[in-house]
Amino acid sequence: MVNPVQAAVGIIVLLVTVGALLYIFISRTNAVEKTGYGALIMLSIISLLIPAFWILESNNQAVAKLDQHTTAVQRGAALYAQYCFQCHGINGQGQSGPKLNGNTAVNNLSDADILRIISGGIADTTDPSKLLMPAWLDQYGGPLTQVQIQYLFELVRSADPAYLTKNGYPTGPGTNGFDQVPADVKSSNPTAYQTAVAQATAGAGAGQFGAPVDMTGQKSITLNISNSPATATCQPACFPLNVKVKVGTSITWVNKSSTPHTVTAIKGENPAAPVVAANIFDSGVSKPLAAGQSFTYMVSMTAYNFNPNHLVVYYCQIHPAMTAVLTIVP
Repeated sequence: MVNPVQAAVGIIVLLVTVGALLYIFISRTNAVEKTGYGALIMLSIISLLIPAFWILESNNQAVAKLDQHTTAVQRGAALYAQYCFQCHGINGQGQSGPKLNGNTAVNNLSDADILRIISGGIADTTDPSKLLMPAWLDQYGGPLTQVQIQYLFELVRSADPAYLTKNGYPTGPGTNGFDQVPADVKSSNPTAYQTAVAQATAGAGAGQFGAPVDMTGQKSITLNISNSPATATCQPACFPLNVKVKVGTSITWVNKSSTPHTVTAIKGENPAAPVVAANIFDSGVSKPLAAGQSFTYMVSMTAYNFNPNHLVVYYCQIHPAMTAVLTIVP
């Protein structure tokens, strides 16, 4: 980006230098020659001003584009703090919804796809009348205008350095809009802020999925997959979020919801980008658990050693927003 002050100083110095040289030259000529040289001077000045004005105008456009992007990201962060952080985490790290802050899968989506998802939500493949993620655009019953949808889009894109570079925006500290969200949440909802910070900084077992329910005293347990309450984010149904069990415990998941599901362990602890860990457990997506059906798994030492903190995160392959964790002890 051209510095306008430097450009202006350079142009002035150039004009003064050219004007001085021309003045010395024509001062030694007669009146007729002076008229001709005067016309040449004016033409020279105009020729110099045209690219100068073009440079300054291009710089002004670049500054305006950056200001517009910065404002959009700030407003997107404020909207995220109002509507989204409960599901996607205060830093966009993924809570019960997918990770938005630097998620490679999200970054690789086209602009049109991101805008479409934010605007219209994500439909349940087994029942298109239900939404795994709600629509946010007012045209589809959401609370936001088209302009506000664009603000959220700019926020999500601000977490992708490649996108920023491609569009001529600065990268580095202060450019990721998700860094602004904690302050916005703190100012608007101090109580929610404390909880959100705890969830963002804690591990999966104590933070993202809440404190574990201790069932280590039981050799055999049953976990019900139930229809979610109206305000739940684990649409269209929910697992018990965090259960502590011992190696050797027999766990039976029973589908007591109205839709089919799977019970599938993932590699690592990021349900926003799940990779199936079939060697731990997977009820199978080809024959999902229909209403009333069950799946049983005996906790093994392999599961205990699967992650350094002895957690196994699992989800439903049909409904990726449904996630939970087992906290395993020997």
